[in-house]
Amino acid sequence: MKHHLSQLLSQTIQTLKSQGILPDEQHIELNIERTRDRKHGDFASNLAMVLCKVARSKPRDLAEKLVAALPDSEQVSKVEIAGPGFINFFLSPAATGTG
Repeated sequence: MKHHLSQLLSQTIQTLKSQGILPDEQHIELNIERTRDRKHGDFASNLAMVLCKVARSKPRDLAEKLVAALPDSEQVSKVEIAGPGFINFFLSPAATGTG
């Protein structure tokens, strides 16, 4: 699942690069981890906080742009922004095997 979420975020980064929000030459290391508390989703990324300086944007504002550009996925039921700019992914029942 981490690989799938990484692919979604990579596509999102390419979209933001094409829109001029992120610099084209920037190498981006994706960090996706399981959340400690399931109330915050199944996985989380701090991507907006990592990229905020190069994007010259506040982390939360960049997180909103990232979430808006995120491709749809049947394996993700919802995405939320938490705190200063964490992106929390909630998996669909089909992805977790409960549906």
